[in-house]
Amino acid sequence: MTLYMTLGGRRTIIRAMPELRARLEQDPCFDLSGFHQEFDISGDFCEFLAFLLGGAPCYEGKPVCALLSPLCTCADMYQRFVDHVVAVFFTSKEETADEEDLRELMDRLRPHVLSPRPVKPVLVYSVEPEIMAL
Repeated sequence: MTLYMTLGGRRTIIRAMPELRARLEQDPCFDLSGFHQEFDISGDFCEFLAFLLGGAPCYEGKPVCALLSPLCTCADMYQRFVDHVVAVFFTSKEETADEEDLRELMDRLRPHVLSPRPVKPVLVYSVEPEIMAL
């Protein structure tokens, strides 16, 4: 069973978005200006969480680096962000295996958020390069 199903599916993710937004707004480390639409039901972050937790076969929203890098500018802020995400899904004081799984998933994302590799541009021509050189 996926973490998505264990947590309660899309309904749980949708219910968690307002609480996560409130937690981040109350945390002085985070600046949510320009990030509010991401917390909408149809926002990229909600869709990304559904994908990350195993509830969607693909994700077609913003790349994770573009989605979270504006919020998480360093390792400490990323860890605080993960703590907030975990707190909205797991209210128990005891750490569970599911919570560990979520933390592990978020930990695997860390390099993609904090130090994304530049992608070499791909040049696409509608005509052969030799013809363009003429």
